[in-house]
Amino acid sequence: MELKQLVTDVHEILTVSGDYSKLTDSEVYIPSIQVDRTNVYFILHERQDNQVVKSLVVYEDRGTIQDFDGQETLEDANKVLLVGMLNEQNWHALTKRFTWVKPTSRHGYKYTFGLGDRLGNASNAHLRLFKGRGIMPVLSQQSIRELLLTNRTFTDVILDAGWSVFEEGYTDGWAADGDHVKNPHEVDYAVKTGCSMITLDCTEKIHNEIADLTDDELDAQFNALDEDLVTYFNKTYLDKEFQISDQAAVHFSKKDVEQSVLIFFGAVEYAEFIYHKFVVPFNLDFEISMDETIVPTTPANHYFFANELQRKGITPETLAPKFYGEFQKAIDYIGDVDRFEREYVIHEAIAEHFGYKLSIHSGSDKLSVYEIIGRLSKEHGWHVKTAGTNWLEALRVIAHVDPKLMVELYQFAYDNLDDVAAFYVFNAQTDGTAPKPETITVDNVMTLLNDDDARQVLHTMYGSILNLQKSYRYVYRDRFFKILKENQDLYDKYLNAHIAEHLDLLQGLAQTKAEVQAKYEPTIQ
Repeated sequence: MELKQLVTDVHEILTVSGDYSKLTDSEVYIPSIQVDRTNVYFILHERQDNQVVKSLVVYEDRGTIQDFDGQETLEDANKVLLVGMLNEQNWHALTKRFTWVKPTSRHGYKYTFGLGDRLGNASNAHLRLFKGRGIMPVLSQQSIRELLLTNRTFTDVILDAGWSVFEEGYTDGWAADGDHVKNPHEVDYAVKTGCSMITLDCTEKIHNEIADLTDDELDAQFNALDEDLVTYFNKTYLDKEFQISDQAAVHFSKKDVEQSVLIFFGAVEYAEFIYHKFVVPFNLDFEISMDETIVPTTPANHYFFANELQRKGITPETLAPKFYGEFQKAIDYIGDVDRFEREYVIHEAIAEHFGYKLSIHSGSDKLSVYEIIGRLSKEHGWHVKTAGTNWLEALRVIAHVDPKLMVELYQFAYDNLDDVAAFYVFNAQTDGTAPKPETITVDNVMTLLNDDDARQVLHTMYGSILNLQKSYRYVYRDRFFKILKENQDLYDKYLNAHIAEHLDLLQGLAQTKAEVQAKYEPTIQ
């Protein structure tokens, strides 16, 4: 783009008084235009080799424009026009001028939704979907494991999301989650790179082995605690019933007390340490994951955990129990939906009693229970986390555009599934019902994205697929991203049809899985 033409574009923007629909330069991305008095900022879209190349254009006073890193500049009276890359320095310069470009607290937002964009190119589409929904998007949501498997950093994730926020002119607020951080080093890393919230994964402080103890063994371990602790826990909980709502009460048997203490009290103490070391000093939103257990969280477990946190002066923004049923990756809820609803009523009552909202982890694709969650989460709302959905919708693009490559990706994923055996529990790994690679051809490859077992095979292997190298060169990564970049509009359509299914059920705009599938799935075939 010629700099003189960009100066002409700027003058036109300044004279049209906010109506940009008739701008003569079609490469100016209209949603990104921001005008501050006589300063102008926008994203330029230039088409090169079937891909959109993006640049930042700034038109600002000479005395302040040095905040930006420019590749090209042109003086215009007392102003300077600058064209720069979408890099870290330029993003920070924008955040000084427009605070909404930075991630912020979820506090005060009743409904929040984690999007877990592992590839860094889904946020624009998501922001268009979320406009007007009344739901705060957590655009940046990655765990350390996901960062390692995608060769990204927290800075990468935040910048990818932050640039999308500016590009789409999304001023309603967004959050960045240091997801499933387990130790102080990981928390510190997330905080220092700009995450506005952390999800504390208490795996290393939750003692799952306690669930397998006999009653006598449980008694012995509990009574081996210091006498003051045994006395306190028994006096506070043993044989007590806590009425938490008109519909829900929690009773503590002897076993309930002992299991709750021995499984979860170490996690409570650890949460207190992280709260005072990081959450308070850095004004973070605090989510606690207590779902890293081998059995569902009982009402007694949940009440105990929340009550002990409150006793220490801690109210998290969100807390994630392990709900009844299976929340496996990339497929719908497995279990008795009626029982899930009965138990969710109690968990929701506990959350409302203590002043936080429930968080639903592994929330992707759980269409059978979203209506229940949306209907019952009345007082404080809900937080739903999705991950992997973006990856699978990206594979839908690959299957559509280059079915031969998709056949190859599935063969590799199926043959190397043991690579991720330690990370995931899913049916496709154990029941042998995933489609055999020899049955998949270029003619039926799209069916993989609608088959539960195939979805799980492909979902879990994203890191292995992206990182596979031969002769020091990536086998799939470059081809994969080239196709996505050349077909961004198709990817956007797939992404938003899928996430819209989630949101419509959560918001009560649809009542059943069949209803949203009939509404959206014809658009993704």
